[in-house]
Amino acid sequence: MATQIHDIKQISGNSMQWNLKVRVVRMWVMPDRFKPEIPYSIELVLQDSKGDRIHASIGKYVVKFFRNKIHELRLYRMNYFVVGPNNLKLRTTAHNLGLTFTQKTFVEETNDPSFHMNIFNLRSFDQLTNQHDVDQTELLDVVGQVVTYEDVKTYKQGDNQSVFINVVLEDDQRNRILATLWSELVDQIQHHLNESTDEPLIVVFQHMKAQKFRGNYSVRSCWYQTKIWINSTLPQSIDFKSRLLAARQSNFERITQTSSQQSYSVRDELDKGIVLFKTIRDLVQCTQECSYWIAAKLVNLELDQGWSYLACNKCSRKVDKVENKYFCKKCNEEEFSFTHRYRLQVRVMDGTAFISLLLWNREAMQLIGKSAKELKERLLETSIADADCSYPSELDDILYKKFMFKVIVKQENIESQVEVYKVLKLTDDDDLLKEYNHSLFDDTITDPQFFDGQSSSGDKLFGDLMAETQLKSVLQTPIEKSVSESGSSVLEDGDACNAKISPLKTYDKKTRSANKASAVGPDDDFNSQLSSNKVRRVVKKEKNL
Repeated sequence: MATQIHDIKQISGNSMQWNLKVRVVRMWVMPDRFKPEIPYSIELVLQDSKGDRIHASIGKYVVKFFRNKIHELRLYRMNYFVVGPNNLKLRTTAHNLGLTFTQKTFVEETNDPSFHMNIFNLRSFDQLTNQHDVDQTELLDVVGQVVTYEDVKTYKQGDNQSVFINVVLEDDQRNRILATLWSELVDQIQHHLNESTDEPLIVVFQHMKAQKFRGNYSVRSCWYQTKIWINSTLPQSIDFKSRLLAARQSNFERITQTSSQQSYSVRDELDKGIVLFKTIRDLVQCTQECSYWIAAKLVNLELDQGWSYLACNKCSRKVDKVENKYFCKKCNEEEFSFTHRYRLQVRVMDGTAFISLLLWNREAMQLIGKSAKELKERLLETSIADADCSYPSELDDILYKKFMFKVIVKQENIESQVEVYKVLKLTDDDDLLKEYNHSLFDDTITDPQFFDGQSSSGDKLFGDLMAETQLKSVLQTPIEKSVSESGSSVLEDGDACNAKISPLKTYDKKTRSANKASAVGPDDDFNSQLSSNKVRRVVKKEKNL
């Protein structure tokens, strides 16, 4: 005879023999207060086939029996628990009882394809308004599209300080709610906010705490209980995305960054530990997706993929040429305005290692001080007379200069060892460079293994310069500043950004080198993620004049 399976709502305090078939929908470790490296307990949220939940705890002295036996999202048969009142200050379930594991608690993983994967206890945004009373002691889940965010901030209490970020979520009915993420959750979401993508950023914030301020509710993360799911493939996330697509008809606004009451300079980010500084050698060994500052000398231009591209002024995506016409796949239009934007890849070093950096339009324009459109038009005027002018000489002005770069370490940098890093911010502040270079920037690399596998290649000239000359006649004049439908400012070359761009210091021109070493760069879709091809290390050779 098959063992009877009990529903969670049947559990009472008069027995230990409860036979459960449950999914672990959330699992986390509570560290010991005095010895954080030792787990004080493992906390579980268990859900049965009917969607009912109960909280379970595995105490310090029995953790060793279950730590490697239970995993989040998996399905188990469980039996024999101590049942007691649910006295948690922040309740993960509405059940008034909780379970405690003993050495004799039976746990066995099982498989049942019919057992649902709806693991989130989602709260609709319209319930989190001043029209409803929300139990602020019960944790809840929310799903939405990230539409805007603020700068990372620091909160200091005594000798302890933590970082947090505010993001705004929007549902498919255009209701919005503010969410505050703390500590390591900031790093988990921050690099996704900086990425340029056609797809909406869908997040599920699991086990958030509701709080009411001036009649409105917002949600914030908790230290250990909260987990964030970004672009998840779980059913409830996919279902929300489908509703959103139907409601928006694929017309999504890009994520915007709003000004907060407290913003941070480069100095603040470094001094307050909001963004850490690393040498390049340490950077390439990072195993966590995050942003870091580096100090480096720009030693080469990598132009195999060119230095600019034709972009739609509406969406900033690459424009394709079909016969004698130009077409924007994103906007699905033939009649539109377009301009040149930067996509510049460079090689930098700091005395510990070399890497390649990718600068998009905003950062490259800050570095060079002129728009890509201006340089391209000047290049076309002189290209016929000087066929050797394969790129603007203004790009040489940045060679051998020292900068601080804020770069992002992405998944492909960690898993595929791609050595091209996207630049988020840069500065040439003399005081910062003196403080953080630590006698770096020597032209000699002391690591004997560094030069393994190096190669070099010559310039890759731009394609048919005559075709570019013909293109000049159809280029649009620079557009004036205006407010787009999404409310973001548009710079004269079509770069939608939220911060005013101020050029860096100008430098005297350097003699251009004929042999520019190049590296494998991003895919032809210039706003897509970086290519998974590993970058070749190159040695720069000077032209004999």
